Amino acid sequence: MGRFNLRAVYFGLVVLRLCFALFGTGYIHPDEWFQNGEAVAGRTLGLHTQLTWEWEPVFPCRSIVPVWLTTGVPFWLAQRLTTGDVLNPRILFVAERLSSFLSSLLLDYALYHLVHEPARALALILLGSSYVMHTYQVRPFSNSIEAILVALSLLLLKRMLVVESLKSPTQTGSRYLVLLAFVAACGLFTRITFAAFFLPIALEALKYTLRRSRFALLPWLRSLALPMLVASATGLGFVYADSTYFVFPSRESMFELTPLNFLRYNLLPANLAEHGLHPRWLHLVVNLPMIATPGLLLYVFWSEWDYTNPRTAERPHEKRMDRARAGIMETLQRVLHWVRWSGTTLLSIQPHQEPRFLIPLLTPMIALVLNHGRIMRAGRWFWSVWIVSNVALAILFGMLHQGGVVPSLFRVHDIIYGERTPTFDQRFYVVYWKTYMPPRHLLAIPQAHVDTKAVRVFDVAGAPADGVARALSIPGMIPNSTTLLVAPFHAVRSFDARAQECLTLRNRVFPHLDLDHIAEAVEVGWKDGLSLGIWEVDSVCFERTMPAAA
Repeated sequence: MGRFNLRAVYFGLVVLRLCFALFGTGYIHPDEWFQNGEAVAGRTLGLHTQLTWEWEPVFPCRSIVPVWLTTGVPFWLAQRLTTGDVLNPRILFVAERLSSFLSSLLLDYALYHLVHEPARALALILLGSSYVMHTYQVRPFSNSIEAILVALSLLLLKRMLVVESLKSPTQTGSRYLVLLAFVAACGLFTRITFAAFFLPIALEALKYTLRRSRFALLPWLRSLALPMLVASATGLGFVYADSTYFVFPSRESMFELTPLNFLRYNLLPANLAEHGLHPRWLHLVVNLPMIATPGLLLYVFWSEWDYTNPRTAERPHEKRMDRARAGIMETLQRVLHWVRWSGTTLLSIQPHQEPRFLIPLLTPMIALVLNHGRIMRAGRWFWSVWIVSNVALAILFGMLHQGGVVPSLFRVHDIIYGERTPTFDQRFYVVYWKTYMPPRHLLAIPQAHVDTKAVRVFDVAGAPADGVARALSIPGMIPNSTTLLVAPFHAVRSFDARAQECLTLRNRVFPHLDLDHIAEAVEVGWKDGLSLGIWEVDSVCFERTMPAAA
């Protein structure tokens, strides 16, 4: 395949990534909304939101700075560019996803410069065709931001090594070292787990400063002075921003060090148990193959085997490089190797493990195998496994998984604000049942409408049917009220037959796959089983059925 064709394939994959960003409504994990958009939409746009435990002002565990830069600023721009008293939630959705898409291009840029010339096109195609880029990286996960910062750290390290190889008295890698210190501080305040990926990079940077100072103590300390000053100033900037944002009158400290709060929270086993405990082998055995997919992971292990067994290793890239470039590549390969091991091993210490925690390893792993070279001769079996696994996972997480929740929020917004703005005399009650947590900011309900009780939103999670039936009967006692129930069809079928007659289907959202209730979905048929319904509830009717339901 020629270079032009490879370039066309890559740009086609970028367009596909944009399509997944703007139209892929799959819902991977609540953190994609509650770690970013839900945290800033309240203060920025005055919308009704629900803050999770990370954002409690008495003990905040997340820094507001990365969230504000990646989501708050797009929200602010969206508000400035729109007119009307009530925002369209679709605009907020596009603002979040477009920001994440543009940020993801930094991974492409970093990978392009981490890989040597003959392998760059293939590296970009591997990255661009990975389902991780079409799902996780176009969503506002903090892990996605962390992945970008890890890739940029590796790129800055390589730039330092390149400048060092020039041995020019006028050119030094000081500016890259300073930028690396800045990125390190940003990474730690984005997620403290950044340290697990950054550790090998930091050690190689320290070795660089020692070589540059010729192992003399005073020159070495002088070379570290400016980077340490920049890292400290950046950290203090984060602390000031967080301390100003999280104002809580009764707190003991005037300053909020959010990474430390996050670490303290996760050191308590009881806190981790609330989020789920997993075996410590899960990252290596399940999550890493899920992020890399088996074909790529095989080449990762192959390159690591050659790294530990240099006598049998194949080094095709060194045949086409001079000694200086080969030395840089050898050092970079060593760092990439240890980034993979450091990230996987250190994160495995914590018993709460999810696949998205390993997202930052995708770019280093692709760079590792492309610089190693064996994957350049990958055969049909690799590409078959790669394409099938990535297409399947992209469709699953990008479109199907809990895929009806976000579109249902848009349609509920249209029902509430389609004819007239709700008032004290005309109230709406919205109940979500047996879905992932609905991000309130994508309903685009002004907080003022919630304060006046014109609109109320309830998430009853996995409550039993009889409890939900009682809850739905309560609004019937309030005149001029409309109750909307958003739930899978199999959940509604669990109501008493008389109670089901009290529901009028207003809208069907397709597709919606609930992996936790596959058996129930199969029982109601493929169409209803893969749909999320929006029902208007006759609360008075529900109230009449209560004795029979009881």
